[in-house]
Amino acid sequence: MNALSSPTVVRMIAALTDHRDINLLEASLLKTVADLFRPDWAAIFHLGNDDAPEFSTRLRDGEISQAPGPESFAELIGNPGVTSFPIMSHARKVLGYLLVHRTPDISADEQALMADLFRVYDNYLAVLRDSQIDRLTGLLNRRTFDDQLDRALGLIRRAYQEDAGAGSQRKIDGGNGCFFMGEIDIDHFKSINDRFGHLHGDEVLVILSRILRSTFRKTDLIYRFGGEEFVVIVYVDDRKDAGTTFERLRRSIENHAFPQVGKVTVSVGITEIRNTSFPVELLGRADQALYYAKTHGRNQACFYETLVADNAIEAYHHPGST
Repeated sequence: MNALSSPTVVRMIAALTDHRDINLLEASLLKTVADLFRPDWAAIFHLGNDDAPEFSTRLRDGEISQAPGPESFAELIGNPGVTSFPIMSHARKVLGYLLVHRTPDISADEQALMADLFRVYDNYLAVLRDSQIDRLTGLLNRRTFDDQLDRALGLIRRAYQEDAGAGSQRKIDGGNGCFFMGEIDIDHFKSINDRFGHLHGDEVLVILSRILRSTFRKTDLIYRFGGEEFVVIVYVDDRKDAGTTFERLRRSIENHAFPQVGKVTVSVGITEIRNTSFPVELLGRADQALYYAKTHGRNQACFYETLVADNAIEAYHHPGST
């Protein structure tokens, strides 16, 4: 590695901490590693529920991607020239590993620089987690929803503009798909708190958050809005795929044996995120579908668009619009 001036290193650290989003921070870390060490490739793995390293993000040929390669963690770390760096929480718990491959090998001085870089990364990650993560469930909190939804809407609008001439309006990141938002509410949650106490009510929220994580992909966005309400933004092939995904969640919760409480069910309101959508409208549409599900038997997932087409509900109208 060529000697780097102090201003250059400071600029790189500033770039690393320039984002206010945990997902983007990981990509920023790989970009900084690429600028500092010029590796052949780099990959980040997170520890799963069974402490097995699971692929998260990679850097190859200058491109950052979440598309996994064919190699497993064990295969990659066994390659000559690969250096492993642990990703730590602020409480010094190992969260995952960064693997860096370069010829020639990373020197001792470079490893020391990498260790200092990770101290900055770990500290900044802790600050972001405190501001963006719900402490009880570990999910994203309501505070982060608006910014991330705005970014998703921006991505959709750019894709629509880019593909308008080709006759396709759903090409996102090289694939054909679309975004849906689901609003999830635990049925009779007040009754759970009243009958079993808030401690067991909190336990239900924690277990349900684990089911949410296991149902959706890491690239999907899962939020706890507060109380017993959750919101998920998914990227899927089509409406049928979205319905299958949310129905799988509903069944998983219905079939899970919650300690002390027993059976728990949820109602879900789903709506498609389009290039003309705006946040208040999306929440209003999902809320209408959720309300219909809650007032027509609960324990079901309903699409706003289907309900409107069937004249089961009226189309959403923002109170402030004319």
